[in-house]
Amino acid sequence: MQDDDFRQREAFLAVVRAGSFSAGARVLGRDVSVISRRIAALEKRLGIRLIERTTRRIRPTEEGRRYRQKIELADELLREAEEEARALAARPAGTIRLTVPASFGRRWVAQALPGFLKAYPDIRIVLHCSDRYVDLLGDNFDMAIRIGVLTDSRLIARKLADTSRILCVAPSYLDHHPALTHPQDLRKHDCLGFTPMHSWPEWRLEKEGQQIAVPVQTRYESDEMDALILAAQSGMGVALAANWLVQKELAEGTLVPVLTDWQAIGEDGVWLMKPSSQLQSAKISALTEWLVEWFAVPRW
Repeated sequence: MQDDDFRQREAFLAVVRAGSFSAGARVLGRDVSVISRRIAALEKRLGIRLIERTTRRIRPTEEGRRYRQKIELADELLREAEEEARALAARPAGTIRLTVPASFGRRWVAQALPGFLKAYPDIRIVLHCSDRYVDLLGDNFDMAIRIGVLTDSRLIARKLADTSRILCVAPSYLDHHPALTHPQDLRKHDCLGFTPMHSWPEWRLEKEGQQIAVPVQTRYESDEMDALILAAQSGMGVALAANWLVQKELAEGTLVPVLTDWQAIGEDGVWLMKPSSQLQSAKISALTEWLVEWFAVPRW
């Protein structure tokens, strides 16, 4: 039906611009009878006569003249919109809505974006930092950074960096508690629980194909990992934290790794997510390549 509507408007414009049905038909490369039927169908659909017909010439009615002005204006706006879209496809400009995990956004993405915005002055970024799961398509975001195992098959993913979780404690903690030589030893220790973790209240570890799930006991648990890192630094217990979260603390020695021959299950990377990789705008391509290059330099 929409194609028929377009062809009817096209026939009307061709006839009134050319001044006759035959001339309009030649412009469109159609038979006069086809053009006549389309205009008749248009008038019937609108419920009003648009063209007065005589044996020698046609004359738009007052309603026909007003209709012509409106659809010519609409055509011009459409052409402008298409030209603008083509320009944006070639030139990085416009707004990008990016959603990222809260702590990761504050620690790492916030470092990457100022340089990007200086390099692309016509781009505006709206950065959304939240640990709430965001539906890119439903919540109208252009891109997302996600960490861990991916589940949304509707999205295109590009890996930015590898990541893993590390069991770590303050050196002072080890001075007053039993040694940690096997994951089961965690049952005898105070552990700091990050409640949003998928496996909580278990910590799942693996070594050379052997997997073990340890139900840990906690005196302190939170949905904010930064709070648990501070608690670990103060000697309150063992934390299972992403390496990108504790990179600084490990480097400074306020935290030290334990059970280093065991790896946490379910943490495999930092991913850039987009609804589609085809026909993406220049602004999306620019930010994608910037983030890929920025994270290619080891950050943790």
